[in-house]
Amino acid sequence: MHRIFHTGVVLLFFLTTELSAQKVNGEIFIPINNRSEIWLKPRIDTLVNKTEYEFKIRVSPEYTISQFLFENGLAIQTDSVLKIIPNCTNYGGYDTATLRVIVTSVSGSRIILFQRRFIVQVPPRMYPVHGNPRTNIMMMNDKILLERNRPYSKDLFERTEPVISLYNNDVDMKKYDVKNVTVIFYEREGKQYISNSDTINPDAVKELKKVKNPIPIFIKVEAMSGRTKKVIWNKVVVYNE
Repeated sequence: MHRIFHTGVVLLFFLTTELSAQKVNGEIFIPINNRSEIWLKPRIDTLVNKTEYEFKIRVSPEYTISQFLFENGLAIQTDSVLKIIPNCTNYGGYDTATLRVIVTSVSGSRIILFQRRFIVQVPPRMYPVHGNPRTNIMMMNDKILLERNRPYSKDLFERTEPVISLYNNDVDMKKYDVKNVTVIFYEREGKQYISNSDTINPDAVKELKKVKNPIPIFIKVEAMSGRTKKVIWNKVVVYNE
């Protein structure tokens, strides 16, 4: 049987990270080392972030393990094997993570909370992180990013039916299901070309290939994100290279 325990439930118990035995809210906190009720091997004290560690865990016959609580990480128990994976955010430094084990007597008359604190070595990030990713990313043929108000050569529309793709943001790049693409020529009395697919209407492509002077166009995309409909507008300038 597998048990998976996440960090969030730790707060419900108002636990402390001190390793000396103490009493909080009527519960007893005891270090996990050198106890007859429970033992955990190997006795290592330093972990590397996001690395899986495997321990042998055992409790005396009069007790049973009710739950694991692991700060800044994940704890998974399979029979007598406990796996923990620290997930700290102090990149390029050190952090701490405390494993707490709730042990209940078979009779149900006593609850003991054992704990062991680990030092976690956290390597620096290996890639840049976007703090504010751009959303509703529109791309042409899944190669060219269509940025608002930017100029693009009419040669971009050389295909008979160029494909328009839409993504949620430039970090996750979750692709939406495009249902409709409309091209509107702003300076031609709002003339518009509608395609009931993810391609640009062939008649719009013919008009774009005739462009001699820079002309602004609007591209409207209707797409589905699950059951949610999204309507995204973009404006670019098409010019004759």
